[in-house]
Amino acid sequence: MKTDFRILFCLFVALGLAPRDAAAQSPATPDGIVSRRANSELPRWLRLGGEERVRLEELGGVGFKPAGNTYLLQRLRLNLDVTPRSWLKFSFQAQDSRVFFTNVSPAPSSQKDPLDLRLGYVQVGNAEAGPVVLRAGRQSLAFGEGRLMADPNWSNVGRTFDGVRATFRYRKLRVDAFSGATDKIYTGGLDTPTPAEHLHGAYGSIDKVIPNATLEPYLFWRLEHNVKGEMTKAGNLDSKTAGLRWLGKLPLGFDYGLEVAAQRGRQANEPLSAWAGHWILGYSLADPQHRPRLFAELNRASGDQNPRDGVHGAFDPLFPSSHDKFGTADQFTWTNIMHARSGMQYKVSQSLTLAAAYNSFWLANQRDGIYSSGKVTIASNGTQGNHIGQEPDVQGQWSLFRYTLVDFAFGHVFPGEFLRHTGRSTGYNCFFLAVAQRF
Repeated sequence: MKTDFRILFCLFVALGLAPRDAAAQSPATPDGIVSRRANSELPRWLRLGGEERVRLEELGGVGFKPAGNTYLLQRLRLNLDVTPRSWLKFSFQAQDSRVFFTNVSPAPSSQKDPLDLRLGYVQVGNAEAGPVVLRAGRQSLAFGEGRLMADPNWSNVGRTFDGVRATFRYRKLRVDAFSGATDKIYTGGLDTPTPAEHLHGAYGSIDKVIPNATLEPYLFWRLEHNVKGEMTKAGNLDSKTAGLRWLGKLPLGFDYGLEVAAQRGRQANEPLSAWAGHWILGYSLADPQHRPRLFAELNRASGDQNPRDGVHGAFDPLFPSSHDKFGTADQFTWTNIMHARSGMQYKVSQSLTLAAAYNSFWLANQRDGIYSSGKVTIASNGTQGNHIGQEPDVQGQWSLFRYTLVDFAFGHVFPGEFLRHTGRSTGYNCFFLAVAQRF
């Protein structure tokens, strides 16, 4: 099937022979050190691009036990944009993701997806300023900070949807409506939409109705078949998530942001009721050269009161990008969590930015446990305490050259009473060093 994909991708290139409009807009695909030269020789309606990223990760205390893993992640993306008319665009992206030297066998699909079609859609309308834009096919969906819907760049494979998206603009109002299904990754074949799973929604943006602020209301509707209940063996999921994101600036260098969401519905014919919140306050010092910024934030999401009462109370973060939202160690998610964080960012030079943060974690509901990917990874019996632990972390981003970006970070989770009482007293270390090269 991978051979079939190579043939298919060559056919996409052949689309460049289609009739074209001399006034066609140049796609937004960023040029790299090679593609910039190549694109200067190509017609404006045809654009190529690509990126290669490698990342070394060294983990210690995996599962908060004496275990470790060191591996190398590699991700190659090749872009092709064809714009035969100013209002018509075809966009494609091939991806090859692999992992080397890991002690996990077989490698998980979250790290490995050999040569595949990651993006392939047609877009009608001007994406930047058109009053109506329609996009159909395999595409990424990302809204707000990505706490609920994102195509996480941190991931070695990313996340895409097969579906339709329509964007409407009128003055200060923008609304994105979409319908589709997430793509399931198959390491030995082409990715396909996840069976029996559907997602519909609308995401709005209202700019400057409140001075120096943006309001973003949204509604997501998730449907899935054959899910487990607490009392019911299996049934359907029908979940609605309604929320609001509000961010803005205040006088004297302060800025703020908040996001709150509520979930209601049915899971396996059992009631679902959950909520989550995020609040942050920042302060930027008057130093245009180094741009120092201090911040403090609080995150909370509900857990399940009783795993056998037939009522689901654990918040479902849907399809998020969780990296660095709950510490750089990425051990926790927006479910049954109380998370306090403070830190600072400092621009050392034009090319180097450093950041440091301190995190502390608690169980929002002591009778529930720690979650990952929608499942409980460390269960609680309700008597083991609720303080999960603390995590200091440091990270940096260095623009080594014009087309080369270096990322690095280190985080360490010190186990709190809950982890120690559940037999997980080993601290967790995470170090990574990544180099991304556009070409």
